Amino acid sequence: MTGPSFATPAPLAPAAHPGHKAAPKAPPPGRPALKPGAKPDEGGGLPVFTYLRLHWLMIVFCGSLLGAGGAALAWELLASKYESYGLFQVASAQTPIGNQSNAAGGRTDFGTYVKTTANLLKTDFVLNAALRDIKDLPTIKAQPDPIKYLEEEVVVAWQDGSEVIRVTFKGREPQDAKRIVDAIQNAFIKEVIDKEVKSKKAFLDLVEKWQKEIQRVLEAEKPAKAAGAAPAGAADAGTKPAAEKAPPGTPPEDILMRLDPGFFLKQFATLDHEVRTLPLTIAGYKRDETVMKDQLKALQDLEIPKATKGMMENDHEVVAQYQKMVRARTEYEFRLNAAENKTAPGILRLKAAYEEQSRKYEELKKDKIDAYDGWNRTKEAKVIAISLQKVIRDTQAAEERLEFSKKMLVEVANKVREIPIPADKAGGAVQHGFNEKEYTTSSSVLESTDGILRRLVTQYYQTKLELNSPQRVTVLQAGSHPTQKDTKKQLMGTIFAGVMGFALMAAGVVGFETVSRRVSSLAEVKAAVLAPVVGVVPGLPGAATGRDPVKRAAMNEAVDKLRAYVSQSWLSRGATTIAVTSAIGDEGKAFTAFGLASSLAQAGYKTLLVDFDLREPALHAFAGVPNQVGVCELLRAETDLRSAVLSLPSGLNLLPAGKWSDEARKAATGEKLENLLGRLKEPYDCVVLHGHALLTVAESVEVARRCEVVLVCARYRETVTPLLKRAAERVATMEIPFSGVVYVGSTEREALY
Repeated sequence: MTGPSFATPAPLAPAAHPGHKAAPKAPPPGRPALKPGAKPDEGGGLPVFTYLRLHWLMIVFCGSLLGAGGAALAWELLASKYESYGLFQVASAQTPIGNQSNAAGGRTDFGTYVKTTANLLKTDFVLNAALRDIKDLPTIKAQPDPIKYLEEEVVVAWQDGSEVIRVTFKGREPQDAKRIVDAIQNAFIKEVIDKEVKSKKAFLDLVEKWQKEIQRVLEAEKPAKAAGAAPAGAADAGTKPAAEKAPPGTPPEDILMRLDPGFFLKQFATLDHEVRTLPLTIAGYKRDETVMKDQLKALQDLEIPKATKGMMENDHEVVAQYQKMVRARTEYEFRLNAAENKTAPGILRLKAAYEEQSRKYEELKKDKIDAYDGWNRTKEAKVIAISLQKVIRDTQAAEERLEFSKKMLVEVANKVREIPIPADKAGGAVQHGFNEKEYTTSSSVLESTDGILRRLVTQYYQTKLELNSPQRVTVLQAGSHPTQKDTKKQLMGTIFAGVMGFALMAAGVVGFETVSRRVSSLAEVKAAVLAPVVGVVPGLPGAATGRDPVKRAAMNEAVDKLRAYVSQSWLSRGATTIAVTSAIGDEGKAFTAFGLASSLAQAGYKTLLVDFDLREPALHAFAGVPNQVGVCELLRAETDLRSAVLSLPSGLNLLPAGKWSDEARKAATGEKLENLLGRLKEPYDCVVLHGHALLTVAESVEVARRCEVVLVCARYRETVTPLLKRAAERVATMEIPFSGVVYVGSTEREALY
């Protein structure tokens, strides 16, 4: 067979017609419901793989762009930062030398003091002071609000019960990270600790000022008191002499000694107690340190438990290596027992292989056991090491306090030696107190002023001792050398973002195809309709007039196969009228109708091809003839059948659609349509009707139900599966004797169906 003859002039080619598309569009289909008895994998596997195969080039191109952008963004956002940290040490209690009355009370507020210190590290006045030293850093310059940035990025952490506060900063510039930590530490010392010292010094100056003021008042009051008690220089025999005036320039320590010698005795007793008890405390700390070091050594020398060895023997890698060793041993022993020469080269090679597998098994098991046991020991050792570090710090603090107490004890002891030993009036017997005096009503003001002076002097020396005592908060470590961490996270995130670009494109393609549900394979056509597939045409209609002779020959052969099926199955049973339609437009019905009619004519059938797609006629373009007179004129009774029918060189007779009008639409129903179809059948063996789309135009149903055969066309990547199914169901409700589906645009393999 030579196949159908299509006209070749370019202006009349199907691709140039406004209602015809020569190339498929590029959107996707969903997975249709399978008809009863259909196999899910018939004709090409899962729809997802079909969708990916159809759009692989777009997925690769767009996925590369999206993946590259995502990878670059992930690399930038997940960039591993450099970390630097500094340490503060907060004493669990204030040094008792400077705060005699609150030696134990400091420990009770330690938790509150640590939290307060940590909060002060991130206050605005500390961060502002730090910014003055680091405002030129690139990391700070890049921030629109440096204070807020530091509040978010600087991490202050501590553990309950620990004396160490950790200040951490992570940044992309290593040197900036260290400088920021150092600046915050220095700013805290300057703005908090140093200001606290300055405030104590100011308080000390204030106490000293009022001490001098009270001393001046006393010097003015004592002569007045003496004058009032003994006027004109006369003194009663039983009256106590007036208080002795301190010579100008007398040190405050001498005044304090005269007013309240017990103060130095209390200081001496406290310092002496510390000097006696601190060595015992230090010895206890050292014993604890020795015990913990022994525990670490014992933990290091501890034998590996049998449970660990048994657990590692069940490890999947160890079991796999054991199986390899057993196979090598079995093969070696089998060959050894079967061989006459026990030292043959092959036997020796098997023996070496067995020994190698045995060695690998033992090494792998040992490495696994050492790794697991080492992890457990490290976990236990960390707990002991933390306690050991605390004991060492406490030992050092106790030793420093002991040295300081010894030094202060010498100074206070010298003052105590200068205190005079009082005697009674008879001389010799020590009184119950050092300041026993006979007070009168007139001396109450003077005695009250003396009491105020005593308290001021006491407060003065306590504040002075506190200033000389070690600070409660000290810098334990400045900013550490910046280290980069979590590079694996950045690398894995970048790879994941790159892969996700392709995954998102693939998911988008599959989702769009699933929603649009366009036909992509012969299997989808079979699964969507119950009617048989009677024709499979490879390629698209535009290839029928293309330059590739192989494709043209394949399409002609497919059309001839369709003609053979129609003639043998239906025309031989008396059918004469064949309607070719589709669910909607542009699905290959014009190409199928023209090709089938041409093939029937070449096979010897007297065939008439009628273009009943009155709104969008296309057959005249395939035949290369003008569309002047046709079906519309016959319906309007403006011409006769003989004048309207055109004879083509291939032997096919063509009745074009003619000029569309509303009168022709009204006449294409009922008795007029019946009479026209009756007249068309009379002189011909077969009449092929190219009808409207079945779901869009009403008269297409009128034409189809008056035919013996209806062919529904489905086109690759144009036909929507639900619409094809609905069109096939509509044909089934018409009770037409014969019907089938023609699939246009299949692959060469599918065309073999």
